[in-house]
Amino acid sequence: MVALRRVSLVSAIMAFALVVWGAVVRVNGAGMTCPDWPRCQGSWLPALNNPTLYEWSHRLGALAVTAIIIATFVTALIARKQAPAAFAVSCGSLGLIVAQIGAGALTIVLHNNPPSVAIHLVLGFLTFISLLVVAVLASQTPAAMSEREGMQKAPASFATLALLTTVLAFAAIFAAGLMSAANDGLACIGFPLCNGWAGAASAAQMIHMDHRFAAYATAIAVTVTFIAAQIGSWTPRSIKALSSAAFALVILQVALGVGAVATRLDPLVRVAHEANGALLAGSLVLLTYGALRRPVLA
Repeated sequence: MVALRRVSLVSAIMAFALVVWGAVVRVNGAGMTCPDWPRCQGSWLPALNNPTLYEWSHRLGALAVTAIIIATFVTALIARKQAPAAFAVSCGSLGLIVAQIGAGALTIVLHNNPPSVAIHLVLGFLTFISLLVVAVLASQTPAAMSEREGMQKAPASFATLALLTTVLAFAAIFAAGLMSAANDGLACIGFPLCNGWAGAASAAQMIHMDHRFAAYATAIAVTVTFIAAQIGSWTPRSIKALSSAAFALVILQVALGVGAVATRLDPLVRVAHEANGALLAGSLVLLTYGALRRPVLA
C-alpha cells in the first residue's frame, strides 16, 4: 500500500504535467513539427530546433507517463486485496493511456483536425484524473474506510447533479479542443455573447460560442452543486471540501477564459486556463465518485 500511494501520486503529478505541456505545444504551434509517428521527421532523434523540441519532448513525456502508469498498475495489482477500488481504476488508467497514445497518433495522421485534437485533449484529462482517483483511493487508511461504511450516502438528487455537472465540464473541454484546433479563440471578442449581446454570425464564431455556452452551463452547475453541498444536512466534510474546491476553481477558470480573450490569447494565460481546467475536472470527478459511492476523503 505504501508503494501504491507513492507511485500513484507520482503518476498523477506526471500525467498532470503532460497535460500542461500539451498546452504549451499547442500555444507554440508545434503540434505538426513532427509530421509522422512514432518517428519525428523520419528519425528517432530529429533536429531539435525550438518548435520541434516542444513536440518531441511531449512525446518523450508520454513515454515516461506510460511507464509510470504501468508501474501504478503493477503495484495496484499487488495490493488489490487491500485496495480493490484502486486496482479497478488503475486498470482504467492503463486503458486510457493506450487510447491516448492512439489518439495522439491519429492527430498526426489527420493533421491536427479539430475533432482529433478534442478527443486527444479529453483523453489526456481523463488519464490524469483516473490516476488522481487511484492516488486518493490508495491514501485511505483502514480506519477511514471503515468509518466511511457507516456514513450516509448522498441523496440520489445530489449524485445526479454532481454527475451532470461533470458531464457539462467535459463537454466544455471537448468544445475547447475544437475551438483551439480550429484557431477560433478570438472569433468572439465581446462578452457575454460573441460581441456584447450579439450572437454568432459565422462558423468560427459558432465554434467559439459552443465552448462558451458549455463553460457558462458548467459554471452555473458547479455553483448550484456547491450550494446544495453546503446546505445539505447529510453532507460529510469531504463532499463540502470538494464542492468548495470546484467552486473556487470554476471562478478562476472563468476569469482565465476572459483573460485569454482580453490578452489576445497570451500563451501563459492559455496554459494556465488548461491546467486549471484539468484541476476543475478532477475535483468534479472526485465529487461525483463520492456522491455516487461513499465519500472518498475522510
